[in-house]
Amino acid sequence: MTLRRFETMQWLGLLLGAVIFGAQLVVGFGITQAECGVSGGGRFGIDNDVWQSVLLGISTALVLAAEASAVAVFLGTRRTTYEDPPPDGRVRFLAIAAMAANVIFLIIIVLSGLASILGAVCRQA
Repeated sequence: MTLRRFETMQWLGLLLGAVIFGAQLVVGFGITQAECGVSGGGRFGIDNDVWQSVLLGISTALVLAAEASAVAVFLGTRRTTYEDPPPDGRVRFLAIAAMAANVIFLIIIVLSGLASILGAVCRQA
């Protein structure tokens, strides 16, 4: 692969996990608010468990794709080190950072998704 393609994949691997995590939090909060609103979800037809499960599945798949992208860049730059001069060293360094960050984002996404599905959603504070 060309260095240009590696750079694109490296940024995808580095940023996609964080964006998906943020989107999952915002959309999940919206789903919960839609179900627990004044109408109790009846007007919107919202079932929290189903929608949160779908959101969890999509988020997990996208973060795994970001991880695969980071691993592909890591393996594609195996002849360089992160100490090499830019751009090769930078691409390898950010691929390593992306692999670690995506694992963390995946754990957070799965835990928050399961908490949204298994926890009591609509109750008074």
